[in-house]
Amino acid sequence: MSRTALLRWLARPGRYLARADWPVLLAAAAAAAFGLVVQAGIAGPGRLPTSHAMRLAVAAAALAAAAALPARIWRRHAYLLYGLGVAGLVLVLLIGRATNAARSWIDLGGGFKLQPSEFMKVGLLLALAKWFADRKRPERFEDLVVPAALAALPAALVLLQPDLGTTLTFAPLFLFLCWLAGTPWRLLRWFVLTPVLLAPLALAAGQNYQRERIEVWLHQNELSEEQKKAEGYQLWHAKMAVGTGGLTGFGWGRGPENRYDLLPERHNDFIFPVVAEEFGLVGASAFLALYAAIGLLALRGAVRHRDPFARFVVAGVGAHFLDHLILNVGVTLGLFPTTGLPLPLVSFGGSAMVASAAAVGLLLAVGAERRPVFGDRAFED
Repeated sequence: MSRTALLRWLARPGRYLARADWPVLLAAAAAAAFGLVVQAGIAGPGRLPTSHAMRLAVAAAALAAAAALPARIWRRHAYLLYGLGVAGLVLVLLIGRATNAARSWIDLGGGFKLQPSEFMKVGLLLALAKWFADRKRPERFEDLVVPAALAALPAALVLLQPDLGTTLTFAPLFLFLCWLAGTPWRLLRWFVLTPVLLAPLALAAGQNYQRERIEVWLHQNELSEEQKKAEGYQLWHAKMAVGTGGLTGFGWGRGPENRYDLLPERHNDFIFPVVAEEFGLVGASAFLALYAAIGLLALRGAVRHRDPFARFVVAGVGAHFLDHLILNVGVTLGLFPTTGLPLPLVSFGGSAMVASAAAVGLLLAVGAERRPVFGDRAFED
C-alpha cells in the first residue's frame, strides 16, 4: 500500500464523521431504540427481547459497512446488486420455506432465515438511480420501458410467492423516481392508472385469503361477531388497540391486546397498534413524527446534492421509509386492506431491519461526498 493510499484509508473515518448526515442517522437510531423498548414490552415482564437486540446489532453492522463504501462503488455495481437480488427471488421460489401461506424465506439453518425481497428493494433503488442518473429527462414512453421492466420483474417474482405487501412497495418507488427524473404527467399517468385498472383481474386471480381480506376491509364497520372471530379478527383487534389507547395509553407492557396475546403479529407487522394502545395518542403521534422524520430529512438532503445518482439514492431511501410508514400504519388503521408489511428498524423482521439499515448506510455513503472537508485536497495530490 502506497503512502497516499494509506493516508486516504486512515483519514476515511474522520472524513465520514465530518460529512455524515447526522439528523437522519440520529432519527433512525432513535426509531430503532424506541422499537426495542416496545419489543421489550411485548416480550413481557422479566423477559428481554434478545433476538430483536441481536438483529439490531447485525443491522448496525450492515449500516456501518454500507456507509464505509464510497458512492462510486455503489454506482459501479448497481446493476450487479440488482441482478443478485433477482437471483435471490428466483432461488426462494425454488427452495424457499413457506410461512403464513407465502414462500418468501430461505432457511439458512440454525434458526436463521433470509427474505431476499427485502434486499431487492435496495437493489431496485440502486438500479433505477443509476439508470435515471445516466440519462436525460424521460420525454417518450420508450424512455421508461427499461426502468419499468426493472421494477416489474422483481414485483412479479415477489407476487408469485405470493407476498402482496412487499409487491406494493416497488410501484411507489418506481413512480417517485420517475417523477424526480422529470417525467411528464402525460407519460406518468399511464403507469399510475394501469395497476388500478388491472386490480380487479388481480383480485379475481388471487388467493382466497386475499379476497377475504378485501371483503373484510370493504365492510370493516359491518362485521358480524362471527367475522370478528374469523377473517376479520386481526383488523378488529388492531383497531381496538388503537381506539382504546386514549390520550396517554395504558402504559408500557400493560395494553390488554398486547398483554393477553389478543393481537396477532403484534411484534412484527402490527406493532403500531401496540404503540398506540400503550402510549396513547401522544406517544403514537410522537412515534409517527420521529419515523416520518427519517424520510423527510432524507428528502430534504436530496435537494442539496448536485450529483444525480446521489440525489436519486438519497430521495429513494427517504421514499422507502415514508412508503412503509404509510402502508404499515394505514393497514393497522383500516385505511388499506390487511397485508404483511413490516415497519423497518422497529418490527421484528431481521431481513427488513438489516436491509433498511443498509439503505440508511447507503444514504450516508453518497451523502458523505456531498461537500469537501478541510484536508481532503492533501490526499488527492
